[in-house]
Amino acid sequence: MATSAAEGDASAQYRLGSDLMDQGRHEEAKRYLVPLAEAGHLEAVRRLAWTASGLAHTDPAHEAEAEHWLRREAEVRRDPDWLVTMAQEMRRWASGRVAEAEELVAGMARAGSARAAGQLGYWRRLDGDLTAAVEWYRLAVTLGHRFAWRDLGSCLAALGRYAEAEELYRPQAEGGDVVAQHELAVLLHAQGKGPAVSPPGPPRL
Repeated sequence: MATSAAEGDASAQYRLGSDLMDQGRHEEAKRYLVPLAEAGHLEAVRRLAWTASGLAHTDPAHEAEAEHWLRREAEVRRDPDWLVTMAQEMRRWASGRVAEAEELVAGMARAGSARAAGQLGYWRRLDGDLTAAVEWYRLAVTLGHRFAWRDLGSCLAALGRYAEAEELYRPQAEGGDVVAQHELAVLLHAQGKGPAVSPPGPPRL
């Protein structure tokens, strides 16, 4: 394999670099992986990005490298929304780059990213700020997020905004969505408009 790698075989170079990473010989691994990553080899980019990001969870010295390769991964994937994944990682890094991560994602959401808007809704919900979560989830729905309506409805119901939640659930329920049908039934029961609803059982095989 080393001979093939030396002769320019990209598959051999990746395998050798990956094996060296597994052995903890990161600098040697980079000799093989970095040229591949710079040339657009997705797996090499991923290996560099996620190795560096994992190290950055405990050592801020690796954060710049992790950010570089995570951004490169978004480029190679041709998926700008992949930067939301980078932001998720940034919040876990040793220096705690929460504000920077959220500023990045908020900018993406305002520029039209449904995934970014949904992520901000999730973060605000984790923080317990349901009012802010509603606004981000609503934006995500407007931008075309496929499932943000479920989280939006849950937040609205938790805030006691039943009419808004019902208005959100009903078209989905009438369209045959079983989650919406269940949530609508729960919502109606909470308002005294319907019977108690059992939790949905496991799917039938």
